[in-house]
Amino acid sequence: MSLQDELGLQEPFDDKRHETVLSIVRTANLLSNVAGQLFREFGLTEAQFNVLFALKYTTGDITQAELGKRLVVTRASITSVLDKLEAKSLVTRNNVPGNRRIHHVRLTPEGTALADKVERPYREVVNEAIAGLSDADCDTLIQLMQSTRDHVRDSLTES
Repeated sequence: MSLQDELGLQEPFDDKRHETVLSIVRTANLLSNVAGQLFREFGLTEAQFNVLFALKYTTGDITQAELGKRLVVTRASITSVLDKLEAKSLVTRNNVPGNRRIHHVRLTPEGTALADKVERPYREVVNEAIAGLSDADCDTLIQLMQSTRDHVRDSLTES
């Protein structure tokens, strides 16, 4: 189904780039909704899963601020997510010696176990959601999205 039909628009898009951005956002939202249903089964939000997943694949120490930058969230947002994960005993925040304002974030054994438990069904849901794409299609999309992110970052630093 075309994006025009999905959105119930009577007139076709007159700006290809606008249609492209809306298509990316619409697709991301649909995928997020599918994943969100799975995360709720494990008592997680998407943001909480993203933190667990990022920590699972981080070697060495990572600060709360670095984690927020990786996940592209505000300082207040990462604090709120970490507060909730800490209350569930899934992560710990440890003071950095000599700097009381910086904390290293780590998965607890319970957090690691939950990340491991959620990862397989998450990958199954994601693979099913994009089953119609070949590996070559995925490679093309990955490259296009990377180019777009690079361009956006470059244009922001020029401003």
